[in-house]
Amino acid sequence: MFKRKKKKDLASARPSGFADIWFRFRKNKLALAGLITVIIIALFAIFADVLADYDAMAIDQHPEIRLQGPSGEHILGTDGYGRDMFARIVHGSRYSLTFALACTAISLIGGTLVGATAAYVGGAVDSVIMRVLDAFHCMPAMLLTISLSSALGVGLKSIIIALSISGIPGYARIVRSVMLTISQQEYIEAAKACGFGSLRIIVGHMVPNAISILIVNAMMSMAGLIMSAASLSYIGMGIQAPAPEWGAMLQEGQTYMREHFSMVLIPGLAIVITALSFNLLGDGLSEALDPRMKD
Repeated sequence: MFKRKKKKDLASARPSGFADIWFRFRKNKLALAGLITVIIIALFAIFADVLADYDAMAIDQHPEIRLQGPSGEHILGTDGYGRDMFARIVHGSRYSLTFALACTAISLIGGTLVGATAAYVGGAVDSVIMRVLDAFHCMPAMLLTISLSSALGVGLKSIIIALSISGIPGYARIVRSVMLTISQQEYIEAAKACGFGSLRIIVGHMVPNAISILIVNAMMSMAGLIMSAASLSYIGMGIQAPAPEWGAMLQEGQTYMREHFSMVLIPGLAIVITALSFNLLGDGLSEALDPRMKD
């Protein structure tokens, strides 16, 4: 009797729901480090104006202090135009996180609606949607992004639209494969029998049951979006100078790379660390949200 009661107490003491997910997530030290890093970068982006004045330190040129090394006044030194590197990195985090969040949200919503519709309706509608997605997949994602960005013109909005459109097919395929399984469940049949509309079934019943997979893929895709946005700015098709975007900073810094390697190293590390943090966070969420990982 004592042993049974002890087992019951241990079972009742185990976390459940969100607490259970957090319990599994925090056991992954790399994922926890990724979460902490993402939070720090987000705080830099939120309080960028408090940490460094945008116009005076990140935009205005000061030729008299150009190419200075780290000092008490300029923590990371100055660039070829005398602008504070720390200020430019901090304010550049706003661009990178804006790209990642906006593009992921748009691609996720669009891909979810397209994929769920294809899986739920099926038949000719599913075939047409999948053939359109196949046409998008015939073109490499970066080439499609560059083509769309060229057509829309340079700028923040153009990059977000281009990256979002190129990301929709991937989400749509993932959602469709998950929804095909969910659509065969008994509760979906019961909802149909109760006379619920298609939109209500998709949004109210099918999407919530696939949310964990979508969250993981969203976290993983943010790293790729940050790299893609930086690549576009590096080749001159993204955010234009003097805006402190990390890819544009890399392009500017390559002129001074031999004598002042930090001009390339600092923005490069910012891109790599941010992308790696989102990847680690995605890996941790993948394990934490996987029901098979439960003890």
